[in-house]
Parts: sequence; C-alpha cells; structure tokens
Amino acid sequence: MLDPTRLDPPTLLGRPELPLDWTAARRELAGARVLVTGAGGSVGSRLAETLLDLGPSRLTLLDHHDHALFGLRRRLDDLTRERPKSTASPTWSLALADVRDRGRMQRVLDDARPDVIFHMAAYKHVPFGEEFPEETFAVNVLATDQILRLAAERGIDRLVYPSSDKAVHPPSLYGATKRLSETLVGRFALDLDQRFVAVRYVNILGTHGSAIETFAAQVAGGQALTITDAAMTRYWVSMPEAIWLVVQAAAIGAPGSVLMLDVTDEVPIVTIARRVEALVAPGRPELPIRVTGLRPGERLREELLSEHEAFRNGPCTGLLEVVNQRRRANLDVIHEFLEHLRALAEAGDGEGLKASAMNAARALQ
Repeated sequence: MLDPTRLDPPTLLGRPELPLDWTAARRELAGARVLVTGAGGSVGSRLAETLLDLGPSRLTLLDHHDHALFGLRRRLDDLTRERPKSTASPTWSLALADVRDRGRMQRVLDDARPDVIFHMAAYKHVPFGEEFPEETFAVNVLATDQILRLAAERGIDRLVYPSSDKAVHPPSLYGATKRLSETLVGRFALDLDQRFVAVRYVNILGTHGSAIETFAAQVAGGQALTITDAAMTRYWVSMPEAIWLVVQAAAIGAPGSVLMLDVTDEVPIVTIARRVEALVAPGRPELPIRVTGLRPGERLREELLSEHEAFRNGPCTGLLEVVNQRRRANLDVIHEFLEHLRALAEAGDGEGLKASAMNAARALQ
C-alpha cells in the first residue's frame, strides 16, 4: 500500500521545506526522561522515532490503542537494531493507558518520572467531534486538564500541547476543545512559571485519515478525486516540520507561549489533489473531481489569528509566536468555563455541551 507520508513534501507543499536545526532539541532533551501520550498516532509515532535520535535517557510511549502500540513497537525495534553499535540507544518502553483514567496516569507518571511531556493524545476528526461531543470533550479537554494537574503536582518542568488553527473562531466542537485546552496550558504555565507551551498546528502532510491519504488511495485505484468544495484552502506543513515544531517548543519555548511555524501560505485543496495525482500516477490523464460538500464543523478557509492576536518573531528562525492582547483576561476565566462544561458532559447533554463550548471558545479568542 502506498505510504502518503513518503510523497515528496516540497512538491506537495509547492515550496521548499523549512531548514530544520535540531541543535537546541539535542541539547535540551539529551539525558531527559520523556513521556509521549498519543504515541501510536501518525504524528506521535513519528515524534517517537525522532526522539530516539535526540538522546533522552528514557522514553515512555503511551497510547490507549493496542494495535497502534504493537505497530510502534515493531518499528522502534527495527530502528534500534539498525542503529550503529557505537550509538547509544535510549531506554524506551510502552504504556497501554487511557489518558482519561486518573489512577492509571498517576501510576504511569510515577514510574516514568518525566522531565518533559509531549501531550499528543486527542480525538482529531472534526465531524466525529460534532457526532460524539461528550467523548471528544472528555479526551481533548478534561484529560488535558488532568495531565496538567498531575504534571503540576509532580513538578514536571516542561509540557508541550499541540493546538490547531481550528482553534481560531472555531465552527466545530473540535476547534473549541483546542482553544479551551490551549488556554488551560497558558493558565497552568502562569500559575507555575513552568515551561508549559502550546503549538498551533495546521494541516500535516500524510497524517492518518487526511486528505493526502484519501487522494493517494483514490489515484492508485483510478477513482474520482473527492473534495468537499472547490473553493476550500488549507495551510500545510510536512511531517518533519510538524515534529520539529513540538521539539523546538520543548527545547526553547517560554512558559505559556503559543508557537507556530513560519508558514502562512494557503493552498487550494484542488491544487493539493492534483499534486498528489502527479506524484502517484505521473503522466496519466487527470481524474475527474467530484465535489461532496462541507461536512459538519468544516469551513472553507482556516484562520491563523483572531482579531485580538498578532504574530511576533519566535525564539528562533522558522518560528512565530502568537501574542494575544486579551491573554490575561482569558486565563482568568478558563476554569469557570471548564467547570460549567464538565457538568454538561457528565450529565450527557451533548447539544448543550457543544453550544456552551463554542460560546466559551468565542469568548477566549
């Protein structure tokens, strides 16, 4: 089966990949104990592979999906065997656990004793967030709040949380959960003066269930290319760029900062589809395009900043920092919003949860 992550990133992006300097990450993560939640996912697993080369003393890789962890173990076993015998390999282990389970997470943290947490675990599919709001909120927000509290109790120095451009004026519950959790990270960072940092991702080439994966399969099968709307555009980064963003955030991000890659060019979804087609089946006549319509929670264009936000130069070349003029006001009310939303989730009021979460996310722009 074609692996869409192996398609040439510069061709898909329509630009050269950013020059990625790993010096700071090697310096700051060398000898550290690192925990990755959601390590079996498409981004989490690539992060795990990258961390093997950055010199942590111990790497704990957590996911609730046993099949994903099984595949990750095989991949890391292969990578470990391929390393030169003269190259030290970090101790790594797997943890099968649900981030919502407080007792289990306490035991994992007490065993792993991480210096750095990459909290990658989340539900990511926008339409599923609309269909299953209580579950999405529980994993994306309540579990994040729990991880932050457990990290605070243990004095953990650094935590990186991946937010999303969908957190800006979100039309979906998924986007609202990202804005809520991004603000929570800032609240804990302020209270603790710890290096808890959020990054805002845009679309990443080759993630599971992504448009790239869908287009590649359709081209390989000679099927029509399905797009939701011919006017849709998205921001895109490569998988190495996405991994570099989170490790740089861990290495040099200031407490409470929100960082993004310095990539702000929109690409029409039709253009991406045709680029995939040209890579998968070069020289073959173009396939027809079928428009399927927007799915629940989707929008035509993503936004990178709210009306209260601006970019400034980040801590190194290639990074931007998001500055919010309402930051302190947002941090002061986040726990009030969270308690109200928690009560709705526990009562099973999915529609009320969606409406209230969207209102809270709008108030936190």
